Amino acid sequence: MKVNYEMPVDVTSEQAWSVLSSYGNVGSFHSSLKSSKSIKGSDNEAELGCYRECIIPNGKKDILVREKITEFSEGQYYTYDVYEWENFPLKKMSITYGVKKNSNGETIIYQNSEYRLKPRFLTWPMKGKMRSGARESLMAYKHYMETGEKKINLEVLKKNYKTL
Repeated sequence: MKVNYEMPVDVTSEQAWSVLSSYGNVGSFHSSLKSSKSIKGSDNEAELGCYRECIIPNGKKDILVREKITEFSEGQYYTYDVYEWENFPLKKMSITYGVKKNSNGETIIYQNSEYRLKPRFLTWPMKGKMRSGARESLMAYKHYMETGEKKINLEVLKKNYKTL
């Protein structure tokens, strides 16, 4: 299953990339994450072969994911594979974050996800939740890029960016 989401940001492509490529410490500012840490490779900057661990709040049991960057293009995008997880019915997942310009010259950030759940029949019904997760993730990036404010409550972000 594939989920793609993008949104405009009111910063330069270089500024957007600077935030998107903060790979290891993304949990220090990103509203959708409880925490993150680099576990191999660069301490913070995205680069090919970097590993990190993220904790995602999810009610009673937090979701733990361990990820490795498998594709990287400086200033444009990176792709990571989730290679280990706890408390989520994942079979496999690959996510790309990137920045581009649209035809009007606006800076656009995007997330492209490809995933499969286990058992497989859960994959299709979870598409809405995965799409909401992509939107929330980009809203958190957008808000931090444009304001510098860290860890804004997701409900506040949803209210502020309801048209995106």
